[in-house]
Amino acid sequence: MDDVELKRLVGYDDRAEYELDLRGLSLHHATESVKRMVERSRFRAPRSVIVRLDPAGPDSGETLFLPIGRLLLAFRRKRVLGKLSPLPPHAGCGYYLVTRGKDR
Repeated sequence: MDDVELKRLVGYDDRAEYELDLRGLSLHHATESVKRMVERSRFRAPRSVIVRLDPAGPDSGETLFLPIGRLLLAFRRKRVLGKLSPLPPHAGCGYYLVTRGKDR
């Protein structure tokens, strides 16, 4: 399986219409940023989003990957998000998602 086929399978193509960079933020600020992004997406056409997070390191302690992932998964279960998957290792730490939005 080549890279193109793998990208089609997971729904990630290295590009997105929007990028939400949460690197360097506290859990509280990151959570609020995600909630605002999701709330605003209700009034827009569906779009792809890359959510960037700080990667884990030897001295990083707990990262935002799990708490933000749980939040995004809750939105996915509520059918606010159409797709949700972690970024592949070569793309950094974070998530790729597609909002459902409002069809125009």
